[in-house]
Amino acid sequence: MKKALTVLLVLCSLVLVSCGKKNETVTRGMSDPSKEIIGTWDSKEYPGFGFTYVFNADGTGTYYGEKITWSIDGDQISIANEGVDPFVTHYEINGNELNIVDGLGNDTIYIRK
Repeated sequence: MKKALTVLLVLCSLVLVSCGKKNETVTRGMSDPSKEIIGTWDSKEYPGFGFTYVFNADGTGTYYGEKITWSIDGDQISIANEGVDPFVTHYEINGNELNIVDGLGNDTIYIRK
C-alpha cells in the first residue's frame, strides 16, 4: 500500500509541477548523459516543497524523500520506486535545468542545487 501511495504521490507531484510554460530549446552538452544528471535537482516552480530529485551515480536516488532507482537510455529516463513498474519518459538537460516530461506530456523543470 505504501508503494502504491508513493507512486501516486510522485505522479501527482509531476502533474502539479508541470503546469508551466514549455522550454523551446534544450540541448545536452556531455557525452555521457548518466553522468550529467547526477546530483540534486529541485523544482523550479515549487522550490523547497520537497519536489526534489537526487540522482546518485549508482542508479539509486530519492524523490520527495522516497527511494528510487533510475536509468537512462538515449533521451529517455526510467524512474521507479522499489517493486513498482518504472515511469519512462523524455528528459533533457540545459545547463542547470533538468526538464522531465510528466505523464501528461508537460515539461517539468528542476534546477540543479
